[in-house]
Amino acid sequence: MIPAAARGTTTVSARAVARIAQQAATETPNAVGTVRGTATVRGQRAEVSVRLGLPWPADLGRRAGEVQRHVAARTGELTGLSVRVARLRVARLQRPTGGTVVFETTAPAARGRRVPRRWWSARPTPVVVTALLGASAAGLLTADMASVHLFGNAPAAWRSSLVDRLATTSPAAGSVTVAAAAMAVAGLWLLLLACTPGLRKRHVVAGFGAGRSIALDRAAVASVVRDRVLDTDGVDSVRVRVGRRRVRVRADLAFGDRPAAREQAGAAARDALADCRLNRPLRVALRLRTTSTWDPTPPAPGPVPVPAGGAEPEESP
Repeated sequence: MIPAAARGTTTVSARAVARIAQQAATETPNAVGTVRGTATVRGQRAEVSVRLGLPWPADLGRRAGEVQRHVAARTGELTGLSVRVARLRVARLQRPTGGTVVFETTAPAARGRRVPRRWWSARPTPVVVTALLGASAAGLLTADMASVHLFGNAPAAWRSSLVDRLATTSPAAGSVTVAAAAMAVAGLWLLLLACTPGLRKRHVVAGFGAGRSIALDRAAVASVVRDRVLDTDGVDSVRVRVGRRRVRVRADLAFGDRPAAREQAGAAARDALADCRLNRPLRVALRLRTTSTWDPTPPAPGPVPVPAGGAEPEESP
């Protein structure tokens, strides 16, 4: 038997872990549409994030929890790593193509657990740009100083001219003031990015602890509200815009009583938001207008079709 000290090590890359987590998510019946996965590996621990769609209407919390548990168990089994499923991003909600789905009542929110108010962005673009600019400037300066002190070469022209210009320029000069102001603005912008959560288009779902975080895109919330409001009698078309604290609904009424339709559409929008179980409840701003062909009375039901042969349909007892 080979001793443990002489054995080799197996390293699983973050890209491979992400592909495995992505495949594990597709194995569950709850995932619909295209599934995307990302991962970060630190030693023997991995953190994965999965982006997918969920069927609707359904209990989002229960279905999302099933996906998270399966992804964590399956990814850990195949990679040998300790997997922490920290994030599950629901990009969209999709209605089934056939059959009837009964909406299931959502479970009550978990108590005694801290629910994150919002996802924090890693700000990869500002960090990469700032790091590249700083590394480039430091690299040029280091290379020129090494050339001067190690090989006895003359300083670079750009460094000599920069030093001469700074030595002869007054601190109150316009160019110095503009440069200082630009650096101050850039510094304040970086501080603002570091102190704000970002990811404004994602709403956190309540009822999960700090180790499990589920978020809905604004487009997914808008699709749920739109489908619910479209079920209102007389409503012909609906446009929904989801903001950070408010949902704006614009509906067109083709027929029926306007006050009753407005009350029904508002209740449907509020019920849809309640079913989403968002951590921060959103207010509903409803605007209902009538179309050019609006009829205040609902259309009368059409005649009952007579089957072939001229026989009248039998009445059910």
